[in-house]
Amino acid sequence: MGGWIQEIRTIACDPNGDERRRFREMRRTATNLPNSSLGAMKLHVICERDVGLFSLIQQVIANIAWASRENRIPIAYFRERTCYWTPNGYRNKDTVWEYYFEPLFADYPADSVPPCVRAIITQNHPHAQEIGYFADEHTFVSNHFGDHSDLKGKALFIPYLTEDPSDAVRRAASAIIRDFIRPRPYIHGKVNQFFKEHLEGHYVIGVHVRGTDAVSEQEVREHRKGSLKLVNYVYEIEALLKREPDARIFVATDEQVSLEYLKATFGNRVIAYESIRDQNGMAAGNGPTGWIMPGYICNNRDRAAQNGEEAVIECLMLARCNYLVHNGSSLSRTVLLNDPHMPHVNTHWQAISGRYL
Repeated sequence: MGGWIQEIRTIACDPNGDERRRFREMRRTATNLPNSSLGAMKLHVICERDVGLFSLIQQVIANIAWASRENRIPIAYFRERTCYWTPNGYRNKDTVWEYYFEPLFADYPADSVPPCVRAIITQNHPHAQEIGYFADEHTFVSNHFGDHSDLKGKALFIPYLTEDPSDAVRRAASAIIRDFIRPRPYIHGKVNQFFKEHLEGHYVIGVHVRGTDAVSEQEVREHRKGSLKLVNYVYEIEALLKREPDARIFVATDEQVSLEYLKATFGNRVIAYESIRDQNGMAAGNGPTGWIMPGYICNNRDRAAQNGEEAVIECLMLARCNYLVHNGSSLSRTVLLNDPHMPHVNTHWQAISGRYL
């Protein structure tokens, strides 16, 4: 079981032990302060970027490590500059992180960001290429991913191109996820129910297929090119089925055509969670600030917020699988960060390495 599934787990070797102890002491201090003294705590406000949900999640993981080293309380404050935010709110919350997750610190939800700081952020949203700024003497504001050269040894660097995270990065991230990235109870309930009904008692091959904008003609980034070839998935899944002939296959994907292809290939052993997917529409669209995003969620914020919930559920389902087959994506990378022991194969990386020639 991964850290999101089993939130309290004994760890024989915790590479992030110092940071975890520091955060727990900060949490105790914050909890014991009277409300009138909360302003004395230094805050690290993590703002949104116009990117996918799991890139935002990895941004939070990296920033938690950074905030720890600076003795600041991290707050995820994601609003209208990501397509997942809706002015209507979602699940009785009005910031994207709290649509799906508990606040990083229970006593510091997004609405604890002081009004004056919120106004400053609105007027001067941090730039993703800069590390951030102090909005006041107690509040640092950033939306940086954590890979800036000035943050070396502070933020946790998580790779985002073709390579997968190293074992060391997976262990460090897993410790942070276990303590701070906590899905809300309604999401846990849906995951538990679906797993019990469809997958419990089986060896499960988890499959994540990232398509849409990542493989569209509008995508110009080199690390995305050639990242999805379903025949390579079939090669890897068939090899696993030789070892586990009774296995079920849980498929998470943003493309209905990819799901149908795998269903046609592997039949009724393929299981999928009902979610919003691209239905052969426009693969790519633009987010609120113009960044390339999946077209099927770009023009309806309520739809995007719902799709974010479904993606978190699918990620948690993949974290319960016995093996992960994937291409390059932030969602599958988050599964690996969550469970450093999850065996996996990256079909895009294997293609680059010449495995399928």
